[in-house]
Amino acid sequence: MTISISNIAYEPRTPLDEELADLGYAAMRGWPDQRPVTSALVRSRLRPSGNALPTTVFLARLADGTLAAAAALRHAAAPGSSARLWGPIVAPEWQQRGLGTALLQEAAEFQADGTQALLTAEIPGARKHGYEFFEKAGWRPHSTAALLKADLSLLPRLPDRGWVRVRRAEASDVDALSHLYQALHPDHGRQVAEDTYRRWSADERFVSDGLLIVDGPSGDLQGAALMYPLAHDDPAEPAEALLADVLIAPDTDRAEVAPPLITAALSAGIRHHAVVARSIVPDNAPALLADLHALGMTTTGQIRYYQAPSSRRPT
Repeated sequence: MTISISNIAYEPRTPLDEELADLGYAAMRGWPDQRPVTSALVRSRLRPSGNALPTTVFLARLADGTLAAAAALRHAAAPGSSARLWGPIVAPEWQQRGLGTALLQEAAEFQADGTQALLTAEIPGARKHGYEFFEKAGWRPHSTAALLKADLSLLPRLPDRGWVRVRRAEASDVDALSHLYQALHPDHGRQVAEDTYRRWSADERFVSDGLLIVDGPSGDLQGAALMYPLAHDDPAEPAEALLADVLIAPDTDRAEVAPPLITAALSAGIRHHAVVARSIVPDNAPALLADLHALGMTTTGQIRYYQAPSSRRPT
């Protein structure tokens, strides 16, 4: 059957969102990283970062219009930052036919000038065929992370920490959040730090009670945690709470602040009917990994990221 490949500038809230969600869920189902994949998750992944160009989506369709495979290139937001490739994702019945390779080549060649790094999205270590696909294409390992999960019904009760008060973030906390983010991620750049609250809250999964903060005794910001809830249309797929980010001030007693802050964020997930907690922790964040293990989250897999070989489009 004839398959055509095209690319478009992504526009949210079109029928493509649902097509991509169905494709992603079908390709993920039955693997350790299975999770709810919805149109809201698609939009969160493909929304451009900052002032970046609209995300480019690469589509492989059958003659009847059926989506057989897709990939998306989310362009870098600023010089020095990285572009991100989501996919290629191929429908199970169309795998092993070269569609993934074709889409990967299209995406790699589409980069504006090859001067900005292009990284993959998360590739679970259990998907050997996934990371071998990129290695055969000449991509090299970039970094790793741990995938953690927990049954939220087993969330521990914590003793009163006395001075630690966890509350919802408010509009007046925007600058403090930016300063905290910059203190912990100086290499991400000032603009990224200043954009912290807008970036987090612009995500369609954002809920006001999912962004929690802790004030220090002197009123300074000691920590922040971000939780996104996500439920699938299929009642057999458990709703989950993604612990998307945790920031603990460098000069804070982490053992005092982190447990109640993280527990409050996960408890917010329960209020949104989540039964499973998920978090992806980079391997260069051992303190956060220890925090989550102490609260009962378990490492269930390893995540790999790959970087495209540097190249330039022909001129």
